Amino acid sequence: MTNRLRGHDVPVTAGFTKRFLLLLLLIDAVGAALLFLALFLTLSRPIPGDYPAVFLGLRQQASYFLPVVAFAGLAYVFLVGLATAVLCVTALQKIAGPLYRMERLIESYVAGEPVRPAFFREADEVKVLAASFNSFVGHLRDDRQKWLATMAQAERHCLQDRATCRLEMEKALAEVEVLMAKYR
Repeated sequence: MTNRLRGHDVPVTAGFTKRFLLLLLLIDAVGAALLFLALFLTLSRPIPGDYPAVFLGLRQQASYFLPVVAFAGLAYVFLVGLATAVLCVTALQKIAGPLYRMERLIESYVAGEPVRPAFFREADEVKVLAASFNSFVGHLRDDRQKWLATMAQAERHCLQDRATCRLEMEKALAEVEVLMAKYR
């Protein structure tokens, strides 16, 4: 179904998706570069020249190799995971926040409060949802005015005799039923 307000039905802008993926790629690249740098600096010590010195150097290097690799891997997972979590929470807030506000608006309407238009923050990504909801609210208000006008016109005829009142009320109810049919 195509949205008449924007010409398409994409709820999230393409720029948002590209920025999200680019930031995710950047976080992974920086994390990998830092991991490589940490391992390179700690494990690329020069080894002395003759055979016994090389053998002794390799034995000494083996004793701290496992803790260095384990710590570097853990730091990579923690930092990249934390940065990715922050990025995902921010993106989720830009999408799920407006949906939560829309849910609250609909719940308040169901509870009997008047229908209010939806307004989203500037950074929110599903503005097309607010525009569509506000368009729906506008149509709903217009239809409500038609229903009230139809019933008011029928009530004016009730000042006449009882048969005319009944006939006009039946016609008004049939017209209101036709107007409300699109909400089923």
